Amino acid sequence: MVRKLMTNVLVLLVLLLSSLASAEGFQYEEGTHYARLDVPVKTRNKNVVEVTEYFSYGCPHCYRFEPLVQQWKNDLPADVAFNRTPAIWSVTGYELYARTYYTAQALGVLDKVHYPLFQAIHGDRRSLLDLKSMTIFMAEHGVEPEIFVKTFTDSFGVKAMYQQAIARQRIYQSNGVPAVIVNGKYRVEAGMVGNSNAGMLQVVNYLIAKERELISAGADSGGE
Repeated sequence: MVRKLMTNVLVLLVLLLSSLASAEGFQYEEGTHYARLDVPVKTRNKNVVEVTEYFSYGCPHCYRFEPLVQQWKNDLPADVAFNRTPAIWSVTGYELYARTYYTAQALGVLDKVHYPLFQAIHGDRRSLLDLKSMTIFMAEHGVEPEIFVKTFTDSFGVKAMYQQAIARQRIYQSNGVPAVIVNGKYRVEAGMVGNSNAGMLQVVNYLIAKERELISAGADSGGE
């Protein structure tokens, strides 16, 4: 209850700060508060602003960021699409977590297991660092072990999404996670805003508004 209340307060703070910044005509600076990607990432729909959370289940900062993101994304307008892409680094567990993310997505259980997986790793301190332990976790959440393992190891769709995620992260060139990519053009990291999760979303809101204005004006907004 206390955590939910604090998260709601943070979301209201993000919205309030964004409104104040807009009212005062405040301009965040490229290269300071956000970075423009050297190579834009093609978005799915040029009439929609695409926001991508770059994360890993193994990242404690992502774990702390997640409740705030969950509340924030629920208030996004219809012309803003939110998605995620997992980091696939040479860090213990990251490759396993990325494949688990896409396996859960392929099986239609991602919404069901997304936050519980964060909680198991960081809240309950469970060691989910191999396929066997991850299969046990998924079984606890109603996923048949044989189906999970087969999809994890053999699914062409999972393999394809995994490879696409590797390609995207080369373009992101992020110094860490969590990070947020706005419309395939901009990257926002906590280090750019004083290591503030709420500050990250404040900048993201600013960039969303910037991209929506371009779309309204008929300009080519989305990444190529």
